Amino acid sequence: MGYIWLMVNTEGSRVISQVYSARKNLKLCLSSRQLSILLGSILGDAYVYPLGKVCFEHSSHQKDYLIWKYDELKSLTYPKVACVKRFDKRTGKQTVSWRFFLKQYFRPLRKLFYIDGKKVVPKDLKRWLSPLLLAVWYMDDGHLDRGKYPLFSTESFSKADVKFLSDILKTNFGLISKVTSKRRLRILSQSKDRFFQLIEPYIHNNLKYKLP
Repeated sequence: MGYIWLMVNTEGSRVISQVYSARKNLKLCLSSRQLSILLGSILGDAYVYPLGKVCFEHSSHQKDYLIWKYDELKSLTYPKVACVKRFDKRTGKQTVSWRFFLKQYFRPLRKLFYIDGKKVVPKDLKRWLSPLLLAVWYMDDGHLDRGKYPLFSTESFSKADVKFLSDILKTNFGLISKVTSKRRLRILSQSKDRFFQLIEPYIHNNLKYKLP
Protein backbone atom coordinates (compact mmCIF):
# COMPACT_ATOMS: atom_id res chain seq x y z
CA MET A 1 0.00 0.00 0.00
CA GLY A 2 1.32 3.44 -0.95
CA TYR A 3 0.82 6.85 0.60
CA ILE A 4 -0.76 10.20 -0.07
CA TRP A 5 1.04 13.17 1.42
CA LEU A 6 -1.04 16.16 2.44
CA MET A 7 1.07 19.34 2.39
CA VAL A 8 -0.32 22.68 3.46
CA ASN A 9 1.61 25.62 2.05
CA THR A 10 1.71 29.31 2.86
CA GLU A 11 3.61 31.21 0.14
CA GLY A 12 5.47 28.03 -0.74
CA SER A 13 6.56 26.96 2.75
CA ARG A 14 5.27 23.74 4.25
CA VAL A 15 3.23 24.33 7.40
CA ILE A 16 1.62 20.93 7.98
CA SER A 17 2.38 17.56 6.43
CA GLN A 18 0.55 14.31 7.11
CA VAL A 19 0.71 10.87 5.54
CA TYR A 20 -2.50 9.36 4.17
CA SER A 21 -2.58 5.70 3.21
CA ALA A 22 -3.93 5.03 -0.28
CA ARG A 23 -3.80 2.55 -3.11
CA LYS A 24 -1.43 4.68 -5.17
CA ASN A 25 1.60 6.79 -4.41
CA LEU A 26 0.10 10.26 -4.86
CA LYS A 27 0.71 13.77 -3.56
CA LEU A 28 -2.03 16.21 -2.67
CA CYS A 29 -1.21 19.86 -1.96
CA LEU A 30 -3.57 22.20 -0.13
CA SER A 31 -3.02 25.91 0.27
CA SER A 32 -3.61 27.41 3.71
CA ARG A 33 -6.74 29.05 2.22
CA GLN A 34 -8.10 25.69 1.07
CA LEU A 35 -7.39 24.14 4.46
CA SER A 36 -9.29 26.94 6.25
CA ILE A 37 -12.30 26.49 3.95
CA LEU A 38 -12.20 22.72 4.36
CA LEU A 39 -11.90 22.77 8.16
CA GLY A 40 -14.50 25.53 8.58
CA SER A 41 -16.88 23.47 6.45
CA ILE A 42 -16.26 20.28 8.43
CA LEU A 43 -16.86 22.17 11.66
CA GLY A 44 -20.09 23.34 10.01
CA ASP A 45 -22.19 21.42 7.49
CA ALA A 46 -19.71 19.20 5.61
CA TYR A 47 -19.53 15.47 6.30
CA VAL A 48 -16.42 13.27 6.15
CA TYR A 49 -17.14 9.66 5.23
CA PRO A 50 -15.21 6.85 6.97
CA LEU A 51 -13.07 6.21 3.86
CA GLY A 52 -12.14 9.89 3.55
CA LYS A 53 -14.53 11.36 0.98
CA VAL A 54 -15.99 14.73 2.03
CA CYS A 55 -19.52 15.86 1.12
CA PHE A 56 -20.48 19.54 0.81
CA GLU A 57 -24.21 20.22 0.50
CA HIS A 58 -26.29 23.40 0.75
CA SER A 59 -29.89 24.31 0.01
CA SER A 60 -30.87 25.77 -3.35
CA HIS A 61 -30.95 29.36 -2.03
CA GLN A 62 -27.27 28.94 -1.03
CA LYS A 63 -26.21 27.43 -4.37
CA ASP A 64 -23.87 30.35 -5.19
CA TYR A 65 -22.11 29.82 -1.85
CA LEU A 66 -21.69 26.11 -2.64
CA ILE A 67 -20.27 26.95 -6.08
CA TRP A 68 -17.78 29.30 -4.40
CA LYS A 69 -16.59 26.41 -2.21
CA TYR A 70 -16.37 24.16 -5.26
CA ASP A 71 -14.27 26.70 -7.16
CA GLU A 72 -11.95 27.21 -4.17
CA LEU A 73 -11.46 23.47 -3.66
CA LYS A 74 -11.60 22.38 -7.31
CA SER A 75 -8.16 20.79 -7.29
CA LEU A 76 -9.45 18.33 -4.65
CA THR A 77 -12.94 17.57 -5.98
CA TYR A 78 -14.71 15.12 -8.22
CA PRO A 79 -15.72 17.10 -11.35
CA LYS A 80 -19.43 17.48 -10.70
CA VAL A 81 -21.86 19.66 -8.74
CA ALA A 82 -25.14 17.76 -8.52
CA CYS A 83 -28.72 18.75 -7.81
CA VAL A 84 -30.36 16.67 -5.06
CA LYS A 85 -34.14 16.44 -4.77
CA ARG A 86 -35.78 14.85 -1.75
CA PHE A 87 -39.42 14.35 -0.81
CA ASP A 88 -40.23 15.21 2.82
CA LYS A 89 -43.05 12.90 3.94
CA ARG A 90 -43.71 15.04 7.02
CA THR A 91 -44.49 18.18 5.05
CA GLY A 92 -45.45 16.65 1.73
CA LYS A 93 -42.99 18.97 -0.01
CA GLN A 94 -39.93 18.47 -2.16
CA THR A 95 -36.63 19.98 -1.08
CA VAL A 96 -33.85 20.90 -3.49
CA SER A 97 -30.17 21.17 -2.60
CA TRP A 98 -26.80 21.08 -4.36
CA ARG A 99 -23.69 19.12 -3.45
CA PHE A 100 -20.21 18.04 -4.46
CA PHE A 101 -17.58 15.70 -3.05
CA LEU A 102 -13.87 15.89 -2.32
CA LYS A 103 -11.81 12.92 -3.40
CA GLN A 104 -11.21 10.12 -0.95
CA TYR A 105 -8.03 11.48 0.69
CA PHE A 106 -9.19 12.63 4.10
CA ARG A 107 -9.41 9.65 6.45
CA PRO A 108 -7.14 11.40 8.99
CA LEU A 109 -9.69 14.24 9.20
CA ARG A 110 -12.42 11.67 9.73
CA LYS A 111 -10.43 10.34 12.69
CA LEU A 112 -9.92 13.86 14.07
CA PHE A 113 -13.51 15.06 13.73
CA TYR A 114 -15.48 11.88 14.50
CA ILE A 115 -15.47 9.55 17.49
CA ASP A 116 -17.77 6.52 17.31
CA GLY A 117 -19.52 8.16 14.37
CA LYS A 118 -20.29 11.40 16.23
CA LYS A 119 -18.77 14.72 15.15
CA VAL A 120 -16.47 16.30 17.76
CA VAL A 121 -14.20 19.34 17.98
CA PRO A 122 -10.54 18.24 17.71
CA LYS A 123 -8.11 19.86 20.12
CA ASP A 124 -5.76 20.64 17.22
CA LEU A 125 -8.34 23.10 15.90
CA LYS A 126 -6.72 25.79 18.03
CA ARG A 127 -3.62 25.92 15.82
CA TRP A 128 -5.67 25.93 12.61
CA LEU A 129 -8.20 28.60 13.55
CA SER A 130 -8.09 31.60 11.20
CA PRO A 131 -10.49 34.42 10.30
CA LEU A 132 -11.37 32.60 7.06
CA LEU A 133 -12.08 29.35 8.91
CA LEU A 134 -14.22 31.32 11.37
CA ALA A 135 -16.11 32.99 8.51
CA VAL A 136 -16.85 29.68 6.74
CA TRP A 137 -18.02 28.10 9.99
CA TYR A 138 -20.30 31.10 10.61
CA MET A 139 -21.67 31.02 7.06
CA ASP A 140 -22.46 27.32 7.53
CA ASP A 141 -23.76 27.25 11.10
CA GLY A 142 -24.21 30.82 12.32
CA HIS A 143 -26.93 33.44 12.19
CA LEU A 144 -27.85 36.81 13.68
CA ASP A 145 -29.82 36.52 16.89
CA ARG A 146 -32.21 39.45 17.38
CA GLY A 147 -30.61 41.04 14.34
CA LYS A 148 -27.27 41.82 16.00
CA TYR A 149 -25.70 38.99 18.03
CA PRO A 150 -23.74 36.22 16.24
CA LEU A 151 -25.05 32.82 17.33
CA PHE A 152 -23.62 29.44 16.27
CA SER A 153 -25.84 26.35 16.12
CA THR A 154 -23.46 24.10 18.04
CA GLU A 155 -26.05 21.99 19.87
CA SER A 156 -24.91 18.83 18.06
CA PHE A 157 -21.59 19.06 19.95
CA SER A 158 -21.10 18.17 23.60
CA LYS A 159 -21.10 20.95 26.19
CA ALA A 160 -17.36 20.38 26.72
CA ASP A 161 -16.70 20.81 22.99
CA VAL A 162 -18.72 24.03 22.81
CA LYS A 163 -16.87 25.35 25.88
CA PHE A 164 -13.59 24.53 24.12
CA LEU A 165 -14.73 26.49 21.06
CA SER A 166 -15.56 29.43 23.31
CA ASP A 167 -12.12 29.21 24.93
CA ILE A 168 -10.15 29.17 21.66
CA LEU A 169 -12.14 32.10 20.26
CA LYS A 170 -10.96 34.06 23.28
CA THR A 171 -7.37 32.78 23.09
CA ASN A 172 -6.92 33.23 19.33
CA PHE A 173 -8.99 36.36 18.68
CA GLY A 174 -9.87 37.89 22.05
CA LEU A 175 -13.58 37.19 21.41
CA ILE A 176 -15.82 36.84 24.45
CA SER A 177 -18.65 34.33 24.09
CA LYS A 178 -20.95 32.19 26.19
CA VAL A 179 -22.47 28.72 25.95
CA THR A 180 -26.27 28.96 26.14
CA SER A 181 -28.53 26.52 27.94
CA LYS A 182 -29.19 24.85 24.56
CA ARG A 183 -25.43 24.40 23.92
CA ARG A 184 -25.32 27.16 21.34
CA LEU A 185 -22.38 29.55 21.17
CA ARG A 186 -23.19 33.25 21.38
CA ILE A 187 -20.70 36.08 20.77
CA LEU A 188 -21.33 38.68 23.47
CA SER A 189 -22.01 42.37 22.85
CA GLN A 190 -18.50 43.56 23.80
CA SER A 191 -17.01 41.32 21.06
CA LYS A 192 -19.55 41.39 18.25
CA ASP A 193 -17.95 44.34 16.42
CA ARG A 194 -14.56 42.64 16.55
CA PHE A 195 -16.14 39.38 15.34
CA PHE A 196 -17.69 41.03 12.29
CA GLN A 197 -14.45 42.88 11.50
CA LEU A 198 -12.67 39.52 11.38
CA ILE A 199 -15.14 37.69 9.16
CA GLU A 200 -16.69 40.37 6.92
CA PRO A 201 -13.92 40.33 4.25
CA TYR A 202 -14.67 36.63 3.64
CA ILE A 203 -18.48 36.59 3.72
CA HIS A 204 -19.92 35.51 0.39
CA ASN A 205 -22.45 37.83 -1.23
CA ASN A 206 -25.01 35.04 -0.96
CA LEU A 207 -24.67 35.15 2.85
CA LYS A 208 -24.52 38.90 3.51
CA TYR A 209 -27.85 38.63 5.30
CA LYS A 210 -25.93 37.08 8.20
CA LEU A 211 -24.18 40.42 8.80
CA PRO A 212 -25.81 43.25 10.80
